[in-house]
Amino acid sequence: MAGPLPKSKFAIEVENLTVSYGQTLALLDVSLNIEPGRLVGVIGPNGSGKSTLIKAILGFVHPDFGGVRLFGEPAEKAKGRVAYVPQRGSVDWDFPITVREVALMGRYGHAPWWRDLRRNDRRLAVEALKMVRMEEFADRQIGQLSGGQQQRVFMARAMAQGAEILLLDEPFAGVDAATERAILDVLERTRAAGRTLVVVHHDLATAAEYFDSIILLKQRLYAYGPPEAVLHPNLLSEVYEGTVRAFAHLDRNGGQTP
Repeated sequence: MAGPLPKSKFAIEVENLTVSYGQTLALLDVSLNIEPGRLVGVIGPNGSGKSTLIKAILGFVHPDFGGVRLFGEPAEKAKGRVAYVPQRGSVDWDFPITVREVALMGRYGHAPWWRDLRRNDRRLAVEALKMVRMEEFADRQIGQLSGGQQQRVFMARAMAQGAEILLLDEPFAGVDAATERAILDVLERTRAAGRTLVVVHHDLATAAEYFDSIILLKQRLYAYGPPEAVLHPNLLSEVYEGTVRAFAHLDRNGGQTP
């Protein structure tokens, strides 16, 4: 009798993923593996399939072919192990809810509908707020925060959920340089805690500095690997269909490599 399947060494496995919406192709035969504890950026032009890749990892779209596995399990069976941090523009910031209540939302999936959250749930929510340095704003209405603070609160919700994989949709969009650095600090500390992060990102100028690895998409996978390999001028020019500033051969200290 066959024994249990061995646990995968990868947090995320994407195999021959093909997704279309009607007659519109979103992703074509995308395959890649992401190891646990990595901070991975996803780049590509508008309409390149970045959001579809995130939805596939979440188990929200049904592929035409191929699929996604999380820690060796089909994505739809591992939903409790993955959390999503949406773009700020998709959230109703006028909703009367406090920072603490947003963090507590991450614990609802761990409690049956008939039971209130317990002391341990509240402790985990507070710990998550501390990790993103937002505990002093716990009683503040979410709409009263800056854009960067709002992003950090939604990261706290994801961490309070206990998710091992965090998917973030352009967390740096619309924030100033100081706030961007604060969000990056939270991402790096989250990775240091052993979580895997996949971040949709649009700024090629900072991609080399921010991520361990980069996924370059335009319906198909053009490249996946270390920033200095993926951000090659020839690749970027092909994907973005024009001349792109060569942020490519940057070493991890910001110096220009030959």
